[in-house]
Amino acid sequence: MSVFSSIGGGVAAASRKPRVLLILYLMNLIFALLVAGPFYALAKADLGHSLLGRNLQALDFVWLGELVYRYQNVAPAVAAWLMGSVLLYAVLSVFLSGGTIGRLLDTEGRTTAQTFFSDCGRYFWRFLRLFLLALPCYVLALGAVPAALSALLGPLIENARTAWTPFAVSLGRTALALLALSLVHMVFDYARVRIVAEADRSALRALGAALAFLGRRFFRGWGLYLLIAMGFLAGTGIAAALAGVLPDEGLSFAAVSIAGMQLFILFRLWARMVFFAAQADYYKGGHY
Repeated sequence: MSVFSSIGGGVAAASRKPRVLLILYLMNLIFALLVAGPFYALAKADLGHSLLGRNLQALDFVWLGELVYRYQNVAPAVAAWLMGSVLLYAVLSVFLSGGTIGRLLDTEGRTTAQTFFSDCGRYFWRFLRLFLLALPCYVLALGAVPAALSALLGPLIENARTAWTPFAVSLGRTALALLALSLVHMVFDYARVRIVAEADRSALRALGAALAFLGRRFFRGWGLYLLIAMGFLAGTGIAAALAGVLPDEGLSFAAVSIAGMQLFILFRLWARMVFFAAQADYYKGGHY
């Protein structure tokens, strides 16, 4: 099957499931509000209705420094809250991916809250086992690969005569780490697709089947993943460029900024749906 036809099929499948996007958005919004609530309460209690509170910019380092000093005794609790939030969001993402893939692959079935969350529960434990299998692979991609490249290219940096050589080496190291990360992400995406498409109850068997599937068509599968990733990066760049031309003060700026942020979140969630749907389309095209 053509990579481009799978991308087109993925875009079409994601666009036909607006309720999936709506559910994902609402779940992310609720989670964000729960996490941000304590920090909002802290800022409100600290600033109240003061003149500083009305004039405070989005990121005032003086105020942040004073806030950290004033509440230094609660810093460990704040750090624990943030780390716990990251962990909970990872588990939430695993949970929601079951409903996302389940609804995308059920082309004839309706998407309701009941069917979506039913799929979330059905695949959660299998997806969670895949997530635990993926963690050491992510550590290798983001830790071991850059460390090995640094050791290998260390002499080149030490003997560099200009600042461009270390910069180029650092850029290349980052790019290779991201490519390794994309490989890990792609393999486990296909394992998730396999679990849903084949009703496979074994995470290890699904991972092995995904590796076997990609082994016969590795570069096409990776090319599909990278093309969608580049499309997402292009969309992100356009959003950043549009944000740069907006006025930087006033109520209109605040309203447009909030609306633009929500639209970007929707775009990010839709892009994730396209990743799943396009890879599912490619998987089914290679098997059926």
